[in-house]
Amino acid sequence: MRRTGSARREAGELESVVLSVLWAAEHALTPSQAQEALSRDGHQLAYTSVSTTLARLHAKGLLHRTVAGRGHAYAPSPAAARQNADRMRGLLGEGSGRAAVLSHFVAGLTPDDEATILALLAAAENDGAGPGPAGTDRSPGQGQPGGRGVSGPTGPAQA
Repeated sequence: MRRTGSARREAGELESVVLSVLWAAEHALTPSQAQEALSRDGHQLAYTSVSTTLARLHAKGLLHRTVAGRGHAYAPSPAAARQNADRMRGLLGEGSGRAAVLSHFVAGLTPDDEATILALLAAAENDGAGPGPAGTDRSPGQGQPGGRGVSGPTGPAQA
């Protein structure tokens, strides 16, 4: 699908849309499966656009790629969850309005997201530590079904 003028996609929007489809999937998707899922979500994209985007996300380390028939299937890597968490922290900022921003964020959580956050906080408390320092391999979702980061039945929290 081509867009022109002011309807042009924002930088990174296509990658975000493709990642969200992969997060929602219960298993790794081939480019054609990802294209079909995107189509169901209202994104009419050429197979080559989807395939290229998946390859670029893999090259950035945001996707794992496995052999599937004569092609590949893709699933989010822990780096994708870390990147989203970094974005959320960046949007949260360091200013004095931090508590107000967190309050509005929490007020908009779904019951599934609330349960996920509470479970993660309890697990971190039981471990005796919060998230590991930058550069460590400790990422949210390790040990959870799918092991692909923080996600409840409705998928990862969107910031």
